[in-house]
Amino acid sequence: MASQVADYEITSSVLEDRTVPCLRARRPQRLGGGDAPVTIWVLGPLARTSWAAARARLEPVAAVRDEHLPAWLEAGVAEWAQRPVVWVSAATAVAGNLASPPPGLDMPARLRAIASAARGAHALHEHGQAHEAICPQSVALVANGSSSAADEGPVSAVLSPPSLANGQAPLAQVGYPPLGYIDPQLLRGEGGRWSDIWALGATVHQAVTGSVPFPGLDELPVVQALSRLLSVPAPTLGDMPDPVSAVVSECLAVDPADRPSTASEVAERLDAAASKW
Repeated sequence: MASQVADYEITSSVLEDRTVPCLRARRPQRLGGGDAPVTIWVLGPLARTSWAAARARLEPVAAVRDEHLPAWLEAGVAEWAQRPVVWVSAATAVAGNLASPPPGLDMPARLRAIASAARGAHALHEHGQAHEAICPQSVALVANGSSSAADEGPVSAVLSPPSLANGQAPLAQVGYPPLGYIDPQLLRGEGGRWSDIWALGATVHQAVTGSVPFPGLDELPVVQALSRLLSVPAPTLGDMPDPVSAVVSECLAVDPADRPSTASEVAERLDAAASKW
């Protein structure tokens, strides 16, 4: 792990998985300094994505300010790790994500975390942006305080920045998000906010049942996995209690017109389900 990125002093590594690793750093003096940490999100390798393309993807999303999205500070190129694009965020003390939640994070808390991510997605949608990479790894758990997030435990969540992936045909080629969270309509070139809603349903499915709607896709060769994803009818929902099952089944509807109309609606229904769990 690098000890310095530009003038940011790295204090710890939060996530090192293959999706969106991130680092905790001290805020440099030119940005006010102080004890509040910032998060550096490692978004995508510039070996496959030009800086111009990366900025074109980042800046419209960074312009959307909402309490359920990380507050963007600046973006740049770091030479220390395969030239990744980095997104520096003011999100306080990211403690992990929903793919590997800390012990003690019960199901109501998980549902509320996904609801927070859904509200972040809604904010993007209202500004004409789609995330297109929602999955448990993108539900970033946040803790209050500055230095001991793991000890305090996550108390809220934000929707992490979208992956830059590969620019031209990103999703299947680089495996982010995992194929089980990709709306088949998106693969047909018909993505939009409805694809984020599908992905939210898949994320709830994983949180409740422990499996993705189309299990086993990531073990298959890419071409075979894509063929299966495009040809299989509606996914099997598995056992989950009402009213969660109703939310998931509607989010995963084959026809986008049958899905909830907004991510905000999904968030409200998840909060209601969490209160009855």
